[in-house]
Amino acid sequence: MTFTVDIRGSLSPPTTAFVYPFGSAYFDYQCSRYNLVDDEGGDDSEDEKEHLSESDIVIDVKYIKSLEAKDWKDQDHYRVLGIPNLRVKASTKDVKKAYKYMVLKCHPDKSQGNTKVDEEAFTCIQKAYEQLCVIDGKRAYDSVDPEFDDDVPNVTEHNKQNFYKVFGIIIENNAQWSMNKNVPTLGTEIDEIDYVNDFYNFWYDFKSWREYSYLDEEERDKADCKKEKSTDCDSALIPLL
Repeated sequence: MTFTVDIRGSLSPPTTAFVYPFGSAYFDYQCSRYNLVDDEGGDDSEDEKEHLSESDIVIDVKYIKSLEAKDWKDQDHYRVLGIPNLRVKASTKDVKKAYKYMVLKCHPDKSQGNTKVDEEAFTCIQKAYEQLCVIDGKRAYDSVDPEFDDDVPNVTEHNKQNFYKVFGIIIENNAQWSMNKNVPTLGTEIDEIDYVNDFYNFWYDFKSWREYSYLDEEERDKADCKKEKSTDCDSALIPLL
């Protein structure tokens, strides 16, 4: 069978269009790419537990639109994904759920309304997801999270007298870096000697997963110096107990 096509007029010149992936097939691909698995039932590790509901996700459109893709390493990945309050506590399931929600609300081609962003801003959303969706990448960013307070109060006479109140929060905050999940807290002045000994033994032999691969070489050197200084401060605190 033969067809005759009659073309009248002229074709418009070609244009470049940006097409962004979207839909369940794309999310399945991302899960496979980053070794994420959705398990139905069973016990989840702490890194896989889901703490997030969609109502917890806050889309900071103004912030996202202010970002440039070339500077993605300087952005607040948690803020980009709408979970600025979870941060290190966010599991990979939380990150994936937040990303799905952000795609639905912000996708340049699919979303509608005032939460829609352009291609460059959406690239920043993708970069945030790629960084946080795997444990190693998330830990690399968490290790240098600018929202974490590395400061240790000076050992003044006032702070010695209020030791448990002042330094208890420091111990609790730094417990998040522990490779061992069973971290003893500072406790109180009435704790039994066995607890005190366990506390000493744990923190003198503290094993941390914190590292500085996310930073460039110059920033990494500064971070190493800061870490050494922080370690010296921590060592000075423990004998005060």
